[in-house]
Amino acid sequence: GFTMSLGLLAYPVRIVNDYQRDDLAARIRGLETNKNKPILVTITDADEKRSNAINRLAHMWYSDCSKQGAEYTPEQIKCIAKIKWGVPIMRNHRKFNDTWMKLVHAFPSYEEKVDFMEYLPVTSLMTNPEMSEFMNDFQAVMGSRYQLTDPKLQGIEL
Repeated sequence: GFTMSLGLLAYPVRIVNDYQRDDLAARIRGLETNKNKPILVTITDADEKRSNAINRLAHMWYSDCSKQGAEYTPEQIKCIAKIKWGVPIMRNHRKFNDTWMKLVHAFPSYEEKVDFMEYLPVTSLMTNPEMSEFMNDFQAVMGSRYQLTDPKLQGIEL
């Protein structure tokens, strides 16, 4: 039968729609079961309020930079930000770092890495404190070049 490793299932997964739920169920069904190597699954109600607010703000910032700079799309800004500030934070996690090192080997150029960022979860894997660090790092650099939406207007304290 078809089996697969945990891969990205080893990270927290936020489910907000039926498609994500069904995809997760299919990936779990594909896992090999072994009494000598059990898999621990934890399901909780996610703290949606704050993380959704920060996520919305991040996307406003990508859009702010895109509109004012007129050089990159908001999605390209997001990909660049994920490499520049997100990956260094997430490399503290062994499993993420192992995956990242394989990617660096397979896609050595910066441009290839930026293109790949669209498909690699980075900020979605972060805890709230890690996301705050990412946002502060983004703001420290990009806030000097662009007028970013004020977090306080969104009810967010970074």
